[in-house]
Amino acid sequence: MQLNRIEIRNFKGLQSVDFEPSSFGCLVGENNAGKSSVLQAIVHALSRQGQLPETLFYDPALPVVFTLAFSGVGDAHLLRLAEEHRVKISELVTDGSLTIVVRYPTGQKCETFVRRRAPVEARFRSESIAEALASKRPPHVFATIAQDYPEFVDGLDRGANIGAAKAHLAAKIAELPHDQFTMVEAALPTGLGASITSLLPEPIYIPAVKNLHDDLKTTQTTSFGRLLGLLLEEMRPDLEQVTQSLAELNRMLNRTDEGDHRHARVQSLERRVEGFLQDNFPTIKLELTVPPPELRTILNSAQILIDDGSRDLIDNKGDGIKRSLTFALLQAYVAYREEAAGGDENDDDRPAQRPLIFLFEEPELYLHPRSQRILFATLAKISTENQVVVTTHSPLFFAPGVTASFVRVTKQVAAPKPVGTLFPINLSLEANNAEVFRLARFENIDAAFFSRRVVLLEGESDDSYCRHVAKLLNPEWCFDTQGIALVRVSGKGNFRKFRNFFDAFGIEVKLLADLDALFDGYDHLAPPVALAVLRDEAVRQIDDRIAALGVAAEPLPRQIKDKIRSAGWQERWAQAKQALRRAQATGQLSADTLSSIDRLFSWEPDIARGKACRDDDEARSALTPLLDGLRAAGICVLSRGAIEEYYPAGATGNQKPEKALSAVSLLPDAAAVAFVSKPLVDGRPCELSEIFAELFAPSAAQ
Repeated sequence: MQLNRIEIRNFKGLQSVDFEPSSFGCLVGENNAGKSSVLQAIVHALSRQGQLPETLFYDPALPVVFTLAFSGVGDAHLLRLAEEHRVKISELVTDGSLTIVVRYPTGQKCETFVRRRAPVEARFRSESIAEALASKRPPHVFATIAQDYPEFVDGLDRGANIGAAKAHLAAKIAELPHDQFTMVEAALPTGLGASITSLLPEPIYIPAVKNLHDDLKTTQTTSFGRLLGLLLEEMRPDLEQVTQSLAELNRMLNRTDEGDHRHARVQSLERRVEGFLQDNFPTIKLELTVPPPELRTILNSAQILIDDGSRDLIDNKGDGIKRSLTFALLQAYVAYREEAAGGDENDDDRPAQRPLIFLFEEPELYLHPRSQRILFATLAKISTENQVVVTTHSPLFFAPGVTASFVRVTKQVAAPKPVGTLFPINLSLEANNAEVFRLARFENIDAAFFSRRVVLLEGESDDSYCRHVAKLLNPEWCFDTQGIALVRVSGKGNFRKFRNFFDAFGIEVKLLADLDALFDGYDHLAPPVALAVLRDEAVRQIDDRIAALGVAAEPLPRQIKDKIRSAGWQERWAQAKQALRRAQATGQLSADTLSSIDRLFSWEPDIARGKACRDDDEARSALTPLLDGLRAAGICVLSRGAIEEYYPAGATGNQKPEKALSAVSLLPDAAAVAFVSKPLVDGRPCELSEIFAELFAPSAAQ
């Protein structure tokens, strides 16, 4: 039995979200986005206790509503219910699925409803049938059916009573086509309000460590106590003799169904007190009862002491060892469950064990990375039997095939207050797509999970240089504090792939591209269609300048390297070689051979355009309307070429990263940046200032 879906309405900052937990799911995102609220919603929905404080309502005028959909509800799970309740609930389970609705009205106790299958046509529903047949007696029952349900009258006995008529109609209605039914909300059958709890999964909620002193008390109301209780419950089969002894002790202290077998001193004490009481109230009877001793009560009073040089209760130890102990209990629980796996727990004649759903906030807290990996393996094992949902800030929990279900939680501006939004990412659906997992490298997952925005860069040196220059231009332009991740795409041909990857996580994406992206691979930028006219006009003007100036297509070394690495150029190279071999064999240089060789250099016009824009102010100014339009769409293109064209004179280094660090050391202030980055148009800020203003611009959700 598993929780497949929970719909959360009006709870804290979650105005209206749906969460579909897998066997092992992760909630990720920035702090205060609403991750913990999702876990708390599951706890309140499953516990269904009391009423909620008004502070937990997004809008106090509306109820908090949780809708929970379960799958895998089988006969073994129903055996946990009393027999009379088992029959009632089985009618609500369809193909192993059960959906309940938990509603918390403001200032009132929660109410529980069920989603059940019902005919689309209202007159076929049980309440309408009951109303139609109310107070009817034979033969009026038959007459009512003939009048109100003529399509079902065949086969009904003319002397049928109300019960027989209802059974007849139910059988006929059940034969209706599938599309004649829908799911409707209805009250739980009488008596199921409390007993259904034993059917539902039990939440084990471990919040983020704030004050572990309270959470480590060994009572069943705390996560620590519940974990310890789970372990001690595994001992019950081996403590049957103790249980029998406790039952015998109870018979010595209390009357039981077997009669009064109490110890003589207990009976004597009761009679003596009763006698003194009857001096004033002659007819009164007194019965002395002692709370029956239970194994659970004894086990729940267990305490754990730690001797790390100073023997003391765990309550008084450091947060690190407390957190580690919590997961040591989890590991012990996994070990016990593995040992029990070979038993007969799945016997159809025995009730299935009540499923658990473990809810952990930031389980990596206070743990060394090695310990985090051990914890992850423990949670993965637990998830094979019981669901696990964690909130985390650690990319270590990214493991396709194990934690395949991720949900990024983010907060968006709304009235009257911000709302949490969920972006589900199920990488298991892409198991055959190697490209997804190639892009989902450790650093990219880190950016996707914990950033509000991603800036895609081409070069390996862009990162450090951009970080330095941005803070010189504006101290508030800090990528780290603003939650903006810089991600290298290793070539402009990957811009679209990376954009699609991060779009799936609900991450805002902006681009910083080299100039040649405007001419070769423009579509990889995914530019607005409306800018096509501006680009065509810019290219026309630049080509005119190339013709006027006689600009030669002289590729830069980096352009040559990028070109020969591209799959398209390598394919053209192979075709040209084959064409030359044919020419050698035949002694003739055909038009096809010349065409194959020409295609090797088809990129020369784009090279000439880039060179013209770098060297000629008029050619570069032709790009300004297009650059402004692209920047407004979050696509920033460097008008002078690559980022290296904005290095100060004197920057040296054999490798790109080394040269970038040299350039950084030569830029002491914003004035130095403005000197190497001229404005696109006189009177405007320097080009890099306009670019970074766009990269750091407030998003629409802020």
